[in-house]
Amino acid sequence: MKKPISAVCAFAMAATFTAAPAHAQEVNFGNNSSTWSNDGECDDPRFEGSGMAATLLDEDTMSDANDCRALYDAGRIRLLTRYVDFGDNSSQWANDGECDDPRFTGRGMAATLLDEDRLRDATDCRGLYQSGAIQMRRAAGSWSFGDDSSQWANDGECDDPRFAGDGMASVLLEEDTMRDASDCRALYNAGRIRYKG
Repeated sequence: MKKPISAVCAFAMAATFTAAPAHAQEVNFGNNSSTWSNDGECDDPRFEGSGMAATLLDEDTMSDANDCRALYDAGRIRLLTRYVDFGDNSSQWANDGECDDPRFTGRGMAATLLDEDRLRDATDCRGLYQSGAIQMRRAAGSWSFGDDSSQWANDGECDDPRFAGDGMASVLLEEDTMRDASDCRALYNAGRIRYKG
C-alpha cells in the first residue's frame, strides 16, 4: 500500500515545512512552460494577490515560475494555504510523507485514498500543498466524469477516488481519477455514489 523508499524521501521533504506561511525557498514554483510566463503577472492558480493575472487556468499550475517567484518575493502574491482546513493527524497514515486526504490531488498523494482519511493527515498534506506537490481537487460543479481509460472501467463499480458510496470499488487509486466515466456516471445517476471532491 505504501512505498517505503519514496515515503521516506517525501517525509524528509515534508518535514521541513511548518504550519507557518511558506517562504519563497520552500515553494516549488515549477517551470516556465505556460504561454503566459514572463509577462509580469503570476498565472499559477495556487496563488492570490495583486500580482495575479485576471484569468487563471489549471493548466498554468507550476508553469509560470519566474513571474510567480518574483511577485512572491516582492510580497505581491501568496499561496492560498491559509484558506485550507487541513484537519488533524489522526489517520494511521499521518506523518508518512504522503498526503492521504482524498480532497487533494497531485504527485505527493498516496496511491490508495480512503474517505476515512479526509481531514486526518494535516502535516503531510500541508507541507506538500505548500511545496506545490499537491493541490485541492476542483470544486463541485466544475468536475467531469472523464473517460474510460482505466483498466477497471466498465466493471460495474466506480474506481474514481473523487466519489464515495456503496457503488465504489473497494480499492481506489489516484491513477483512476477521471478514468472510469461510464461506471461512475451510471452509479452517480442512480444515486449510489456522490461526488466528494
